[in-house]
Amino acid sequence: MFRRIISKKLRITRVSFPAWVLGVALLVVAAAAGQAVGPVLSGGIQDSACLVIEQSVVLAPSGFSLGAGSDTDGIFTTNDERTGFKAALKPHVGDAIVAGLDLGNLSDAPANAMLSLNVPSGIDVEVTSDPLGDDIKEAQLSAREWLVTVASLARAAPDDSLDITISPKDGLKPGFSTITGRIVQVAN
Repeated sequence: MFRRIISKKLRITRVSFPAWVLGVALLVVAAAAGQAVGPVLSGGIQDSACLVIEQSVVLAPSGFSLGAGSDTDGIFTTNDERTGFKAALKPHVGDAIVAGLDLGNLSDAPANAMLSLNVPSGIDVEVTSDPLGDDIKEAQLSAREWLVTVASLARAAPDDSLDITISPKDGLKPGFSTITGRIVQVAN
């Protein structure tokens, strides 16, 4: 039976082929098709993922509070990340306005940040932390920059703030003054 199949001839148009040639051709095609599947299955997956790291020292949802001063008119706004703020205040010569920045640390470890203030000429600022509290500490680095250390979220007191005392100089023109600030976390 095998000999009869091998000796048969297949005719395609005017050309005739022995059946065994067609059988070998089919085996070669099947083997080649199997080889094509191998590299596809043995490949790998390559892709990239976006990683966003946010700083942990931010303004608390309450943002700020206005304290002492005979006229504490003002508007205070923060950016979406709660790392920058703008205060439009109406100071009077001889008065001092105290604005409390409610800082929060969203991590479980103490964190350091730089506080930079952009203050118009004619206004003096002083940044202080509560001497009795130990959740927020500050140190002045330059005329408009302070290093701030904020305790971890687990042990921070809800009423601790960083106080900015704003004192207009004698020659300040009447009206609103805008103070902008930025908080940038730095390595511990």
